[in-house]
Amino acid sequence: MIKLKSVCKSYKTGGAETEILSNVSLEIDKGKYVSITGPSGSGKSTLLHIIGGLEPINSGEVWVDGQAVHEMKDNALSKLRLKKIGYVFQQFLLLSTATALENVMMPQLSLFSSPQIKREAEEALIRVGLGHRLHHLPSKLSGGEQQRVAIARALVTKPDIILADEPTGNLDSETGQSIISTLETIHKEDGVTIVLITHDPHLARRADQTIRVLDGRLEQISQEVKAL
Repeated sequence: MIKLKSVCKSYKTGGAETEILSNVSLEIDKGKYVSITGPSGSGKSTLLHIIGGLEPINSGEVWVDGQAVHEMKDNALSKLRLKKIGYVFQQFLLLSTATALENVMMPQLSLFSSPQIKREAEEALIRVGLGHRLHHLPSKLSGGEQQRVAIARALVTKPDIILADEPTGNLDSETGQSIISTLETIHKEDGVTIVLITHDPHLARRADQTIRVLDGRLEQISQEVKAL
């Protein structure tokens, strides 16, 4: 499902080159629930963004569902993300002037007719427990409810993969546990591959597999994730 081979990533700032990921290789099988841990600045988010085709690599290979992400142009990457990948970020990234329903409808606007988009967005919100909040603006929702809207938005295109970058980072521990439980339910019921970044060791241990990133390298990898 997800395969990285000898991936290197660096940035140039002020004439100097900073290495973010160094020779990273791994495989994540379809339907797995994987957590990525490591200190701030270790390269976790960059790794997630590379898997999702949000950032290019300097060298190596990135494969998602048999497709060579590292060779794709912008249009092909957009189609891959739209059809295969759902994103949940620490920042909820909701449009403040759009209702919960309208926020969830947005990823599908280029795919389906308006009645179908609305129906599927409603179903996604009901699934995450927000059937009673369809027409509320983000300012009228709690942090946990806003993150559930973000999860519904990620779900609405029926992706094979959900990439979650610190989805509980802006939430209290109880609400965060609830958000993780929602993702776990989606994983179990739909067989969706979930890759979750978290600083919380307790949340990390709830995953099937754990990857630890340190200074741009895979320092530790659980047995079920295939290190290449």
